[in-house]
Amino acid sequence: MDHYKQNKITKNMKKLAIAICVLLANNLFAAAPISISGQGTAPYTNLFGKPDKSVEDLAKSNAITDAINRALENQSEALREQFKKAGPTITLEDYFAKKLITELSTTLVNDDKAEKTLTMRFEGKLDLTALRDALNSVPADQVQSSVNLSNSEAVIFFTVRMTSKNKISTGESSSTFNAEGDAASSLAKNTENEGNVSATDEGVSKSETSLKQAKGKFKEQETFTESSSETEVADEQTWKVDKASKTSFGNGLLDRFSSKGFNDILDGAEFESSTELDAAYGVGDDIPPAVWKQIVAEVRESEPSVKYLVVGTLDFSIPTKDPLTGMQLMTGKVSGTIKKLEGTGRPRTFAALADIEAKQSAATQQDAKTRVMAILTEKAADDIIAKLRNKSGL
Repeated sequence: MDHYKQNKITKNMKKLAIAICVLLANNLFAAAPISISGQGTAPYTNLFGKPDKSVEDLAKSNAITDAINRALENQSEALREQFKKAGPTITLEDYFAKKLITELSTTLVNDDKAEKTLTMRFEGKLDLTALRDALNSVPADQVQSSVNLSNSEAVIFFTVRMTSKNKISTGESSSTFNAEGDAASSLAKNTENEGNVSATDEGVSKSETSLKQAKGKFKEQETFTESSSETEVADEQTWKVDKASKTSFGNGLLDRFSSKGFNDILDGAEFESSTELDAAYGVGDDIPPAVWKQIVAEVRESEPSVKYLVVGTLDFSIPTKDPLTGMQLMTGKVSGTIKKLEGTGRPRTFAALADIEAKQSAATQQDAKTRVMAILTEKAADDIIAKLRNKSGL
């Protein structure tokens, strides 16, 4: 064999070896799934007994979606965007039938009868190659449909309020008048007695003068009682908007939404109409039609893709002392509604948020308030996500 043929064979063998190495490397990569874990919540309406299988499946599906979103944080932006657009079309059955994931465990985290939600935690393995193949095989028309759903942005308007009470006080005028009448009667008797001892003009004059002085004295007492006595006959609840806590709560909600894969939700504090909403909530729970009109007009003009408005309050009660620790105890409560924007008409109520309450104590009121917000941020965001996913398929 001459030198030329030998060199050609050697080159071909090198190419074949390189091809085999690449193939082995690809197979090795494909055969090395990554570990994933996530948590998902699903609402249910059955108040008695265990939630049915459909609720468990929805919670499990949401947990898998959360787990994959977390895993894709270390992957390319293109893959994350593709999963966001086409991922909602992959069913729970598809994940296992197409071997996209391998289940290691699914555990029940919480069955909250009060909030009517079921929370599951999923742990397993994700085959990235199989996931890419599944995403690439989604028909274009279905991808477009999922884009419309996943890009259904929402604006979150939350007003944070501090509660206060005004005491209405009244004087004890009736008792004062009774006291004055008793004193006048007593003085009259004294005058009568004086008259029996000495019925002179001087005695009568002294008695009349004493009576006038006594009446004047009790008149002063009546005035003093009305101005200084504080008898609580009614409580009037008033509100004070807490702007600093509003900013912290809004940022916390956005962080929670982002961790759940909802990156297109906006903070209502960025809109000018948020100020009008705060003013309305500052005097009660009723939002005037003019304020609704202003909110809707501004959102539609600046963010025409938005379909949902989440409007509510986080109310802090007056701080008290924890009876067990003696520390500052704060109570917070979140409530609100989700409105859907349809065409050019008025927003329609889409869902009511669960009333969520949390209590925390700390050495200072601010620390206790921060702890309450940390709890309510997660619970409120998860409730909003559950409501949107359950009713709109997000």
